[in-house]
Amino acid sequence: MEGSAGIALGAAIAIAGPAAAAAIGQGIAASKAFESMARQPEAANKIQSALLLSLALMEALGIYGLLIAILLQGKVV
Repeated sequence: MEGSAGIALGAAIAIAGPAAAAAIGQGIAASKAFESMARQPEAANKIQSALLLSLALMEALGIYGLLIAILLQGKVV
């Protein structure tokens, strides 16, 4: 495999892995948050705050993957 092909493959993996992990994590977190809000409606505000913070951190993982993919793609000539 040539150097540029390896970099392109690495860029594809760098975006696919974090994007899939973030999507799965966000789905599970939202599911559990809605389930707990349904069980305890009085705690919905605290749960919602924690959910939004955790979703932002999970989204940051996807953005870092995108940044790495863009940087790697710039090295392909």
